[in-house]
Amino acid sequence: TAASVGEALEDLGTAAVEWKLDGIRIQVHRRGDEVAVYTRNLNDITERLGDVVDIVRALPAERLVLDGEALVVDPDTGRPVAFQDTASRVSADDARPQAVRPSFFDLVHLDGRDLIDEPLEVRRDLLAEATGEWRIPGSVTDDPATGEAVLASALAAGHEGVVVKGGGEPAVGRRPPL
Repeated sequence: TAASVGEALEDLGTAAVEWKLDGIRIQVHRRGDEVAVYTRNLNDITERLGDVVDIVRALPAERLVLDGEALVVDPDTGRPVAFQDTASRVSADDARPQAVRPSFFDLVHLDGRDLIDEPLEVRRDLLAEATGEWRIPGSVTDDPATGEAVLASALAAGHEGVVVKGGGEPAVGRRPPL
Protein backbone atom coordinates (compact mmCIF):
# COMPACT_ATOMS: atom_id res chain seq x y z
CA THR A 1 0.00 0.00 0.00
CA ALA A 2 1.26 3.45 -0.91
CA ALA A 3 -0.14 6.96 -0.58
CA SER A 4 0.48 7.71 -4.26
CA VAL A 5 1.64 6.15 -7.50
CA GLY A 6 4.87 8.14 -7.21
CA GLU A 7 5.52 6.72 -3.73
CA ALA A 8 4.93 3.18 -5.01
CA LEU A 9 7.30 3.69 -7.93
CA GLU A 10 9.91 5.20 -5.62
CA ASP A 11 9.75 2.02 -3.54
CA LEU A 12 9.61 -0.48 -6.44
CA GLY A 13 11.57 1.24 -9.20
CA THR A 14 10.42 0.20 -12.65
CA ALA A 15 7.00 -1.39 -12.22
CA ALA A 16 3.76 -2.21 -14.00
CA VAL A 17 1.05 0.37 -13.26
CA GLU A 18 -2.29 -1.19 -14.23
CA TRP A 19 -5.93 -0.25 -13.89
CA LYS A 20 -7.62 -1.73 -10.80
CA LEU A 21 -11.04 -3.02 -11.76
CA ASP A 22 -13.87 -3.64 -9.31
CA GLY A 23 -15.14 -6.89 -10.73
CA ILE A 24 -15.25 -10.57 -9.89
CA ARG A 25 -11.81 -12.16 -9.74
CA ILE A 26 -11.59 -15.02 -12.22
CA GLN A 27 -9.10 -17.60 -13.36
CA VAL A 28 -9.74 -19.04 -16.80
CA HIS A 29 -8.33 -22.32 -18.10
CA ARG A 30 -8.36 -23.31 -21.74
CA ARG A 31 -7.34 -26.58 -23.35
CA GLY A 32 -8.31 -26.58 -27.02
CA ASP A 33 -12.00 -25.71 -27.20
CA GLU A 34 -12.55 -26.64 -23.55
CA VAL A 35 -12.71 -23.54 -21.31
CA ALA A 36 -13.37 -23.39 -17.56
CA VAL A 37 -13.87 -20.26 -15.44
CA TYR A 38 -13.20 -20.28 -11.68
CA THR A 39 -13.75 -17.74 -8.90
CA ARG A 40 -11.15 -16.65 -6.35
CA ASN A 41 -12.40 -19.53 -4.15
CA LEU A 42 -12.04 -21.97 -7.07
CA ASN A 43 -15.79 -22.32 -7.62
CA ASP A 44 -16.56 -23.31 -11.20
CA ILE A 45 -18.73 -20.57 -12.77
CA THR A 46 -18.18 -21.53 -16.40
CA GLU A 47 -21.90 -21.99 -17.11
CA ARG A 48 -22.64 -18.44 -15.94
CA LEU A 49 -20.02 -16.74 -18.09
CA GLY A 50 -20.62 -17.81 -21.68
CA ASP A 51 -19.36 -14.43 -22.94
CA VAL A 52 -16.01 -15.00 -21.23
CA VAL A 53 -15.80 -18.58 -22.54
CA ASP A 54 -16.39 -17.39 -26.11
CA ILE A 55 -13.74 -14.66 -25.84
CA VAL A 56 -11.11 -17.02 -24.41
CA ARG A 57 -11.94 -19.72 -26.95
CA ALA A 58 -11.16 -17.19 -29.71
CA LEU A 59 -7.69 -16.29 -28.35
CA PRO A 60 -4.67 -17.46 -30.39
CA ALA A 61 -3.50 -20.24 -28.06
CA GLU A 62 -4.36 -23.87 -27.40
CA ARG A 63 -3.65 -23.94 -23.65
CA LEU A 64 -3.94 -21.01 -21.26
CA VAL A 65 -4.35 -20.20 -17.59
CA LEU A 66 -5.29 -16.55 -17.15
CA ASP A 67 -5.99 -14.43 -14.06
CA GLY A 68 -8.33 -11.52 -14.43
CA GLU A 69 -11.50 -9.68 -13.53
CA ALA A 70 -14.96 -10.14 -14.95
CA LEU A 71 -17.31 -7.19 -14.97
CA VAL A 72 -20.40 -5.84 -16.60
CA VAL A 73 -19.88 -2.68 -18.62
CA ASP A 74 -22.75 -0.34 -19.44
CA PRO A 75 -23.26 -0.71 -23.23
CA ASP A 76 -24.21 2.97 -23.62
CA THR A 77 -21.35 4.57 -21.68
CA GLY A 78 -18.64 1.89 -21.73
CA ARG A 79 -18.22 2.43 -17.99
CA PRO A 80 -18.37 -0.38 -15.45
CA VAL A 81 -21.61 -0.90 -13.56
CA ALA A 82 -21.60 -0.99 -9.75
CA PHE A 83 -19.80 -3.99 -8.25
CA GLN A 84 -23.03 -5.33 -6.72
CA ASP A 85 -24.64 -5.35 -10.18
CA THR A 86 -21.71 -7.30 -11.63
CA ALA A 87 -21.81 -9.69 -8.65
CA SER A 88 -25.56 -10.17 -9.09
CA ARG A 89 -25.14 -10.91 -12.81
CA VAL A 90 -22.26 -13.35 -12.26
CA SER A 91 -24.01 -15.20 -9.43
CA ALA A 92 -27.33 -15.53 -11.30
CA ASP A 93 -28.32 -19.03 -12.36
CA ASP A 94 -30.86 -17.77 -14.87
CA ALA A 95 -30.04 -16.06 -18.16
CA ARG A 96 -29.38 -12.33 -17.91
CA PRO A 97 -29.03 -9.87 -20.79
CA GLN A 98 -25.93 -8.06 -19.50
CA ALA A 99 -22.69 -9.15 -21.13
CA VAL A 100 -19.78 -9.95 -18.83
CA ARG A 101 -16.38 -8.82 -20.12
CA PRO A 102 -13.06 -10.25 -18.95
CA SER A 103 -9.95 -8.18 -18.42
CA PHE A 104 -6.79 -10.17 -17.79
CA PHE A 105 -3.86 -9.11 -15.64
CA ASP A 106 -1.74 -12.27 -15.56
CA LEU A 107 -0.86 -15.36 -17.55
CA VAL A 108 0.44 -18.37 -15.64
CA HIS A 109 0.41 -21.02 -18.39
CA LEU A 110 0.73 -20.78 -22.16
CA ASP A 111 0.76 -23.70 -24.60
CA GLY A 112 2.67 -26.15 -22.41
CA ARG A 113 4.88 -23.56 -20.72
CA ASP A 114 4.30 -23.05 -17.00
CA LEU A 115 4.92 -19.36 -16.25
CA ILE A 116 4.03 -19.24 -12.57
CA ASP A 117 7.66 -18.73 -11.48
CA GLU A 118 8.57 -16.35 -14.32
CA PRO A 119 8.92 -12.64 -13.48
CA LEU A 120 5.98 -10.36 -14.20
CA GLU A 121 7.80 -8.63 -17.03
CA VAL A 122 8.00 -11.94 -18.94
CA ARG A 123 4.39 -12.91 -18.20
CA ARG A 124 3.12 -9.42 -19.06
CA ASP A 125 4.68 -9.48 -22.55
CA LEU A 126 3.25 -12.95 -23.23
CA LEU A 127 -0.14 -11.85 -21.84
CA ALA A 128 -0.28 -8.96 -24.32
CA GLU A 129 0.41 -11.34 -27.22
CA ALA A 130 -2.09 -13.94 -25.99
CA THR A 131 -5.00 -11.66 -25.04
CA GLY A 132 -4.65 -8.44 -27.05
CA GLU A 133 -7.50 -6.07 -26.22
CA TRP A 134 -8.56 -8.21 -23.24
CA ARG A 135 -5.47 -7.30 -21.18
CA ILE A 136 -6.01 -4.76 -18.41
CA PRO A 137 -4.60 -1.38 -19.55
CA GLY A 138 -1.44 -0.08 -17.99
CA SER A 139 2.19 0.80 -18.49
CA VAL A 140 5.62 -0.33 -17.30
CA THR A 141 7.46 2.71 -15.97
CA ASP A 142 9.61 4.25 -13.29
CA ASP A 143 8.28 7.74 -14.08
CA PRO A 144 5.72 9.06 -11.57
CA ALA A 145 4.09 11.28 -14.23
CA THR A 146 3.49 8.26 -16.47
CA GLY A 147 2.09 6.31 -13.50
CA GLU A 148 -0.20 9.21 -12.59
CA ALA A 149 -1.43 9.34 -16.21
CA VAL A 150 -2.39 5.65 -15.97
CA LEU A 151 -4.24 6.43 -12.73
CA ALA A 152 -6.05 9.37 -14.34
CA SER A 153 -7.13 7.22 -17.30
CA ALA A 154 -8.41 4.46 -14.98
CA LEU A 155 -10.44 6.92 -12.92
CA ALA A 156 -11.78 8.64 -16.05
CA ALA A 157 -12.97 5.24 -17.32
CA GLY A 158 -14.86 4.66 -14.05
CA HIS A 159 -12.47 2.23 -12.37
CA GLU A 160 -11.13 2.13 -8.80
CA GLY A 161 -7.58 3.30 -9.44
CA VAL A 162 -4.36 1.41 -10.14
CA VAL A 163 -2.27 -1.48 -8.90
CA VAL A 164 1.52 -1.05 -9.00
CA LYS A 165 3.48 -4.31 -9.38
CA GLY A 166 7.22 -4.86 -9.29
CA GLY A 167 8.48 -6.29 -12.60
CA GLY A 168 10.36 -9.21 -11.07
CA GLU A 169 7.41 -10.63 -9.14
CA PRO A 170 6.38 -14.28 -9.70
CA ALA A 171 2.70 -15.14 -10.09
CA VAL A 172 0.78 -15.70 -6.87
CA GLY A 173 -2.41 -17.47 -5.95
CA ARG A 174 -3.97 -20.90 -6.15
CA ARG A 175 -4.89 -22.57 -9.37
CA PRO A 176 -6.94 -25.63 -10.22
CA PRO A 177 -5.26 -28.28 -12.35
CA LEU A 178 -5.14 -27.74 -16.11
